[in-house]
Amino acid sequence: MFGLIFNKNLSDAETAKYIKYYIDDLGCDANASINLPNFTMKASLLEFAYSANKPKSIDEILEKGAVPNVWLAGSIGLDFLLFFEENSVKLEGQSPSPKLFKFIKTQKYKEFKEEKFKLIKKLLEHGQDPRGYILLQKVLTLVNDEEVLDNLLKNETQKELAQ
Repeated sequence: MFGLIFNKNLSDAETAKYIKYYIDDLGCDANASINLPNFTMKASLLEFAYSANKPKSIDEILEKGAVPNVWLAGSIGLDFLLFFEENSVKLEGQSPSPKLFKFIKTQKYKEFKEEKFKLIKKLLEHGQDPRGYILLQKVLTLVNDEEVLDNLLKNETQKELAQ
């Protein structure tokens, strides 16, 4: 299944169909993971689908019962840092540049953030621990853009406590 996710000859929709087949018909585990050499982590199907930018596959894996882990939350936080860097507004040190503050007001950033936050909301709804977003919280706090994430994580934490 892991190889299918990164197969460039398969669309996201085709990949999702194969994932459904592997899990439903062949009995594979939606929480399957593999050990990565030289790392202290196991990469899950969800992380592979996220890295391959296959949202339909992510949805299929979640629907089949996968529980997102802290590594995926960390990857999302790193993606914000990479997005800033790719747009020539690196986040260095404890005081972001005026250029970075200006950038977070652009439509490009707002669309990127909206896409990531939709995913975060979905992951939280499928059991991801809100505490896993510490890197993203720190990044967004440095650029004074943490309010929406804080509210999202607080709401999810309150739901967990109520259960």
